[in-house]
Formats: sequence, structure tokens, C-alpha cells
Amino acid sequence: MQFRQFQVARIFGIPVIIDYSWIPVALLHVWLLSQFWLPARIRPAWPIWLNLILGLAISGLFFGSVLAHELAHSLIARLEGIRIHDIQLHIFGGWARLVGEPRTAMAEFRVAIAGPASSFILSLLFAAGLVSIQLIGSRNLGAIGIIETCYYLMWANMLLAMFNLLPGLPLDGGRALRAILWHRRKDILSATRTAKRMGVGIAYMIISYGIFLIGFGLYRGTLWQDFMMAVWFFVIGVFLKNAAESDYRHREQQHAHEQEIRKNVEGWRVAGTVGSVMQSPVITVLPELKVSEFIDTVLAEHRLTHYPVARDGRLHGVLSLERLRRVPREDWERKVIEDVMEPISETYFISVRASIDHAERKLKSNPLGFLAVIDGDGFLVGALSAADIELAV
Repeated sequence: MQFRQFQVARIFGIPVIIDYSWIPVALLHVWLLSQFWLPARIRPAWPIWLNLILGLAISGLFFGSVLAHELAHSLIARLEGIRIHDIQLHIFGGWARLVGEPRTAMAEFRVAIAGPASSFILSLLFAAGLVSIQLIGSRNLGAIGIIETCYYLMWANMLLAMFNLLPGLPLDGGRALRAILWHRRKDILSATRTAKRMGVGIAYMIISYGIFLIGFGLYRGTLWQDFMMAVWFFVIGVFLKNAAESDYRHREQQHAHEQEIRKNVEGWRVAGTVGSVMQSPVITVLPELKVSEFIDTVLAEHRLTHYPVARDGRLHGVLSLERLRRVPREDWERKVIEDVMEPISETYFISVRASIDHAERKLKSNPLGFLAVIDGDGFLVGALSAADIELAV
């Protein structure tokens, strides 16, 4: 289901997006706090308008905590050389959308664990605030408001961290589990399969609990009290199940494509063809990657003169270091690779089955002296330069 979205801020250059599905959840959170939680906690009772103000403040800080959780994922991902598309707040909480994926198991583990770690830290900070105000001993309206705020957010952040650490996809704990299994097995697909099964199992447990609440409510005659919570557990469980299975399908398709390329490489190594002299696998960059991030991550690790620019295996252009050097340093943060690459044209790519003679003629007329190599389906499979041909012959 698609909802409209709007941007509300940029934090560390990362767009923060609000999904319209989040708005009713936020309003419901304020209503539950002001109508049920705070009246049950505060004695003597406050007037409804005061509960509403405090409920708004607590809700704002709670969703700020969710944003901090996702921001922690994003900042650690950025340190790992991954570009952040945006952070979204939606009906099921938050989501940091990454452009690309961690390249190693330990990188994925660090990105996954950053969110729960930030929530635990926030929980400790609110606990410290709670203890400090209680030690002061003041019982005026301001002190009571701070005590209730710290108490609620201490437990909310603790529960947010603990829930996200459940060891199943798509939760952070599932991604951490996958990273550990990937590191041990050296097989990301096998690790994803195990984490997916754990995630589906957790989802069924949540769905079952929702069904139990309905049955229990019918038994004790309180269905009207338990029904909303039961439906919410059911919806959350279905969402987690679908997300876990979708994650695995994506990984399975990606793995199948990589295996197909590996299988075909040997078939492409036919004497006298481009496939026999090309470089494969090839280092690629995303068109959305910032120039500064490219220089700090890709270029620092892979000192090449040309890089194919691709997304999902499809060629978008070629990045030349000669052209990149002409970009002023002050523009590195503002410009992305798509702004400085050579746009895709027939001049810059060649079929893997083309003859070496044809490749030599094409390279001579090519201003870059570089060709991206594609297969029969148009997927990027290698790279070729005049030096590669000279080495081969």
C-alpha cells in the first residue's frame, strides 16, 4: 500500500520524510497517553487540557527517539561508505532507506546494532533524568511532568530496543543474526534464509497472540477493550512476515544473478572475444553517490582511472578520474556521481561476445580509452581498456 509523503527536515544532510500513514498513529498515541496513561499515573488528577499538553510533549519526544534510532543506523551506514536515501516515519515506526548494502558481514552487524544501541542509551539517559528529579523531591507541576515524561520514555526506549533485537528479519536483531551467520558460514544467502525463518516464526507468534487476545476478550467479556490491541498485533505480525519473506526473495534473486554471472564468465572466455580479455568482476559506483563519499570510500580503496556507473546491474555511464579532478572541492558535498559521469552512450560499452579486433577499433575512437562490457541481457559484466588487450596478447 502506497501513501503520500512529505519532507519535514534534513538532519546531517539526510531527508526526514513523514508518511501520511504515520499521522493517525501519532494522534492515537497522544490520545491514549492523555486519556488513559496519564490519568492513571498522576494523583491528584490533572485537568484534561494539561494531560493533553503533556501527552503531546511525550509523544513528540517518543517519535524523536524513533528518529534517533533510525539516525543511528544512517550515520553508521554512512561511515561504512553507504549513501542514505532518507529516513521515513510511517505507520509501523521508522525506516532508514540505504542506497546499497553493507559489503561485509561485520559492516552489516555494525549498521544493524547501531539503532538498538542508541535506544538503550536514550533509555539510560531518561532513567538518569527520572532519578535526578526524584532525588530533588519537588512535587510541583513541572517536576511531575518531567517525572512522567522520563518514566514513560525510559521504558518506551527500552522496549523499542528489546523488540528490535528479536533475532529475525526484518528486525535489527535479525540483521545482526544474519551478519553473524554470514561471517561464520561465508554464505549470505544461507544466513538470510535462517534469519528469514526466525523472522517468520516471530511474526506467527505475534499473530497468534493477537488471536489469543480476541479469544480471551470474548471469554471475559472485555472484547471491546482488547480488540484494538489484538488487531494491531495481527497487523504487525503480517507486516513482519511479509517483510522477512520479501527480504529473502530479494537476496535470493540477487544471489541467482551473481551466480549466473559467475557461471557465464567461463563461457565468455572464448579466445578472440572481449570476454577472454576483460576485467571481471568490476568495481562499480551508484549514480546517486555523493562525490565526497566516492572519494572517501571507493577511491580510497580502489585506485582506478575509470569506474562504470551502474544500478542493479544496469549501466548508467562511466566515471573518469580526469573529469572528476575538474570538480571544485567545495562542490564535492553537493554533487553526485551522475552529475560528473559520462552519460551512457553506445561509445562507452561493448558486448562480451564482440571480437577483440572490434574492441580495439572502438577503443581507438573512444575518448576515454575505456569500455564497459555487457552481456546479451544488457547487464554489466566487466570492463575493458587498451592495456587489458595488450596484456592478453
